[in-house]
Amino acid sequence: MSHRIAVIYHSRRGTVRTLAKLAAEGARETGAKVLLLRVEDDGPGRPQWPERAAEPEDVVWADGLVLAGPTYYGNVSSPLKRFLESTSLLWGRGLLADRVATGITCSTQRHGGREATLTALHHTLYHWGCWVAGSDPDDPVTRAAGGTPYGLVADNSQGAPAPHECAAARALGRRLAGLAARARPLPPLPPLPPPSPPPALDPQPRSVLPTPAAVPVPAVPVPTGSANSGAPGGSGYGPPPAALTVTEPAPAPQPASAAPPAPVPAGTVRGAGLPGVSPRPVRFAVVYHGEDAAIRMLAQEAASAARAVGAGVRLRRVARGSEARDAAWLGPWAAPALAEDIAWADAVLFGAPVRLGALAAPLLEFVQSLEPADGGRGPLWGKPAGGFAITPAPHAGAETALNDLGHVLLHTGAVLVPPGYTDPVIAAAGGNPYGTTHSRTMGYLPTPQAMAAAAHQSRRTVLAGDLLRRAPRPPGAATAPSGPAGPPTFIGSTA
Repeated sequence: MSHRIAVIYHSRRGTVRTLAKLAAEGARETGAKVLLLRVEDDGPGRPQWPERAAEPEDVVWADGLVLAGPTYYGNVSSPLKRFLESTSLLWGRGLLADRVATGITCSTQRHGGREATLTALHHTLYHWGCWVAGSDPDDPVTRAAGGTPYGLVADNSQGAPAPHECAAARALGRRLAGLAARARPLPPLPPLPPPSPPPALDPQPRSVLPTPAAVPVPAVPVPTGSANSGAPGGSGYGPPPAALTVTEPAPAPQPASAAPPAPVPAGTVRGAGLPGVSPRPVRFAVVYHGEDAAIRMLAQEAASAARAVGAGVRLRRVARGSEARDAAWLGPWAAPALAEDIAWADAVLFGAPVRLGALAAPLLEFVQSLEPADGGRGPLWGKPAGGFAITPAPHAGAETALNDLGHVLLHTGAVLVPPGYTDPVIAAAGGNPYGTTHSRTMGYLPTPQAMAAAAHQSRRTVLAGDLLRRAPRPPGAATAPSGPAGPPTFIGSTA
């Protein structure tokens, strides 16, 4: 079964419909099964386009989404907005997460709110838990169409898109469908061999000071549900594993045994033996700026959760010019972040304190330094990424700072993977679907709820990195069901 793309549009003058049709054609060029659907208009004398009217269930059917509509007062048009809101019951059951999505809009003025409309549309997608992809900033057709990385914007003053905008719409459909083909669920992992018996304990314990090469990090819960926590089972927490170390131990030899192999622990991320994947573990980088314990604890929790599901992890810091160290911090001290760490990784999380409504400048400067001076694709291109933050007060930039980081990441060609409302731990930590945050008014150290949210966000990003590094599945390849079954794991407000 090929990957499935729904192109859902609202159009009054025909420009958006033309762009939507071209995006659908671009998606079909990748072998996708595509539905082109219209949103019902709300006024008399409006054009009635021949495509079938979209239903909320069409979002559940799709692996990838292109949402298109005109700009009105710098925002999404009211018919398209009503369609988005009609999905709230499905959203409350956790059925809208983990689709790849993008947007298209147009207006009569070049700076009449086109970018604001796309970023407003992204907010809905973050709440759903979608993976948000923009247009390819390295593609010449993107630059010819105005260069926005947030999706596609077009001019509507002539009542029809220009040739370069048509080419950009087709290219956006191809990119979206290519990402969706890799992001589709995979078959169950093959079983692991039974574990080796534990070695005998040393009867004479010794006191050994930890070294930088083997420093214990806090244990994290092992997920027992799916890695995206969209399947039944709540947050998927099981008994904590033994303490982990920064270094990855060599694999133990597996003895021959006639016993049947043990099943793979749910939530394990492993690429060996699966189509289009190298045997190595998925690679995950956590890059943070901040000299206080709170931001480092969230970073370490994200790193530890990724290791617990089998990822190779690099924990890196972006220091200020003084590189001063907080003497009260007793954990391992991360190495400085380099561009090669981002190039090494399959997925990345960034974290920093919020200052004046934005993430601290050293972290943003590091991300901006990844942009190639002569254009082209930087080390974040095509990789899932997201962010976490520490704020001085609950509403002092907890949402806007992470949204602004998302804008920066789209300029790099990254795919945004927000936590969304994909697990009850997000609601318990304050309900921020854009990324994990902790307010200092709740204590100097992160709350247990914030730590659990950081671990969940980490596992989601690792899963996305494991999927997006794969070659696209050929049409007809078997896949796991695309949506969770059984009772809902999170019921959100439908007011």
